[in-house]
Amino acid sequence: MANRNGKIALVTGANKGLGKEIARQLGGLGYTVVLSARDESAGRAAAAELVAAGCDAHSVRLEVTNANDIARVAEHLDTTFGKLDVLVNNAGIALEWDGQPTNADRIRRTLEVNLVAPYAITEAMLPLLARSDDARVINHSSMLGSIGTAESNWAHMAGFMTVGYATSKAGLDMLTLIQSKSLADQGIAVAAAHPGWVKTDLGSQAAPMEVDEGAGSVVDLVTIDRTRFPHGQLVHKGKRLPW
Repeated sequence: MANRNGKIALVTGANKGLGKEIARQLGGLGYTVVLSARDESAGRAAAAELVAAGCDAHSVRLEVTNANDIARVAEHLDTTFGKLDVLVNNAGIALEWDGQPTNADRIRRTLEVNLVAPYAITEAMLPLLARSDDARVINHSSMLGSIGTAESNWAHMAGFMTVGYATSKAGLDMLTLIQSKSLADQGIAVAAAHPGWVKTDLGSQAAPMEVDEGAGSVVDLVTIDRTRFPHGQLVHKGKRLPW
């Protein structure tokens, strides 16, 4: 098992894809990783896979839009670990990428998962994060939420710009900035990461990046020296992206 560094990291939506890979990489660096998943059995299987690879990994059931689930996870972390050092709001959906027309219900559901849930989860974890001497919240966003990039590169991006997903990520970027400013007095650092176009269920096998590379932007934000942390920024591979 990797030498533990005493830090606890919660990664939402971590039973597969980028979430599981982020947890795997952090576990390999000595973090105790807690993987959340809607499907409890899938979460346990993912955690067991990481344990077999030498990580200190645990799983919790969490439907990110369920207030009772969020409260229960916060209570579990309090009882089990007594603090939280890292929160990675990774769970997200892209309902409109199936070729069907966008509608209000799909937009509403996407905003609930991609924007409201990260807010609610972070709020619930604040007492635990406040006990850390290096608390960090990383919101997993997307370049598709960058208004500046969409404006300057619309011809190349138009096919990917669905209303619900892009708007949810633009909102998540603003949430990141607000959280960064409002939580600074509590010593909680907040930034957003764009993983790139990655081979996942969401990104498809047409994507040019492998999952391990895509996880890197979040892992870098978790591990970068505190003095160089890009507070309130949207970052990809160490470089700031425009809002």
